[in-house]
Amino acid sequence: MTDQHILLARQPIFDIDIKVSAYELLFRGDNSNHANVFDGDSATSQVFLNAFNELDISEVVQNHPAYINFTRNLILNPPPFDRHRFVIEVLEDIEADTELFENLQKLKDTGYTIALDDFVYSSKWDPALRIVDIVKIDVLAFDEAEIKRHVELLKPFNVVLLAEKVETHEMFHYCKELGFTLFQGYFLSKPEQVKGHKVPANKLVVLNLLAQLQDPNAELGKIAGVIAKDPVLSVKLIKLVNSAAFSGRREITSLQHAVSMLGLRQVKSWATLLSLSNMADKPNALSVLAMTRAKMCQLLAECFTNTVDSDAYFTTGLLSNLDAFFDVELQEIIGSMPLSQLVVDALLHGKGPIGTIIQTVVHFEKAEWDQLDTEALEKLKIGTKEMELAYRESIRWASQLGAVVSNA
Repeated sequence: MTDQHILLARQPIFDIDIKVSAYELLFRGDNSNHANVFDGDSATSQVFLNAFNELDISEVVQNHPAYINFTRNLILNPPPFDRHRFVIEVLEDIEADTELFENLQKLKDTGYTIALDDFVYSSKWDPALRIVDIVKIDVLAFDEAEIKRHVELLKPFNVVLLAEKVETHEMFHYCKELGFTLFQGYFLSKPEQVKGHKVPANKLVVLNLLAQLQDPNAELGKIAGVIAKDPVLSVKLIKLVNSAAFSGRREITSLQHAVSMLGLRQVKSWATLLSLSNMADKPNALSVLAMTRAKMCQLLAECFTNTVDSDAYFTTGLLSNLDAFFDVELQEIIGSMPLSQLVVDALLHGKGPIGTIIQTVVHFEKAEWDQLDTEALEKLKIGTKEMELAYRESIRWASQLGAVVSNA
C-alpha cells in the first residue's frame, strides 16, 4: 500500500448478557469524508482490501467475527479472505434483484454469514430474507410500535435480530423483550439511571476510594495506606504487577514493593482501573472500553508532551465514563472528587489540551471522523497516522490487559 493511512474504528456487538459477540469494522482512507470507505466504486473496494492486507485484524477483533459493509461489487466479487472471520453486511441502498439474491445464495452455500444492514421491510426483500442469517434494525429510525411490527414481520424467516443504534438501557431492555439477541450502540457507555437514583452503599465505597486515589496532594505513602485498607484491591494490584503486562521485572511479593516499583502516578491509575473493574454489576466490556479510551488518550498525549505528563491524560480518559459505572451524571461524580480544574474542565466541557484529546478519542470510537478538530490536533502534532497507530495500539493493549484485570 502507499503512504495513505486507513482510519479504522471497531464498534462492539453484544449478546443478551452484554458480552461481546462480534465487532463491526468501519474504515476511512485519508481522502474520504465518510465513515465507511464503501462508496460503491472499485477504489473504495481497494481500500478495504488494503486494510486487511496492512492491518492485523486479529489484533482488532481477537477471536470474534468482524462485520463488514459490502457494496454490490464486493458481493459479486468477494475478497479472498477467511469466510469464517467476518460477516457480510448488505448495505441498505443496494438494489434488491435476482442477481443479488443469486450471489447471496452462492455466498451462503460456501459458508459465509450474511446480514442485512439498516433493514426496512419490503416484500421485495423476501427472497433475501430466506437466505440471510441476521437482520439489523436501526431502532433510532422507528418508534417502539414500528420496531415491534418489524419483529412480527420477520418471525416467519427465522433470522437473528440485531438492534443497532441502541442508545439507552431502556431501549436495550425493550428490544431484548421483543426477541432481539444481538445489540449494537452506545447504551453501555451511558448511565442506566440518572433522575432520582442514589448510589448504592457498595458503590459509594468504591467512589470514596477513587476520590482518595485522585487527591492531587496525596503522597505515595498515603496512597499505599488507602490501598492497604482494601485487601482485595491489594491482592489484585500485586497480581497485576506480576502479570505479563509488566514482564521483565522480578517478582513482586508485597503491596509496598508493588507501590514503590510503580510510583505515585501509575499506582493511582492502576488502582483506579482495578477498582472500576471490580464492580460486579458492570460487564467486562465497559472496563475494556475505559482502558482503551485511557490508553489512547495517553498515546496521543505523548505526541506533544512527556511521559510523566501523559499519565494525567491516561487517568482523565479512565475517568471520562465514570457515569456509566455509577449510573449517576458525570458532573455529580466529578464534583465529589478532588480533581484539578484542568481535568474538570476537560471532562465536563472539553476544554484545554486534555479536553481536545478526550473528545478526539470519543469521536474516533464512534467513527465520527468528520467531527475531529483537525486544526487543534495539528497544533498538538497529531495527524491521521498518529491517531491510527494510537487507536490500534490501545485496542491491542486493552484487550490483552482486560483478561489480566478480570482474572486478577
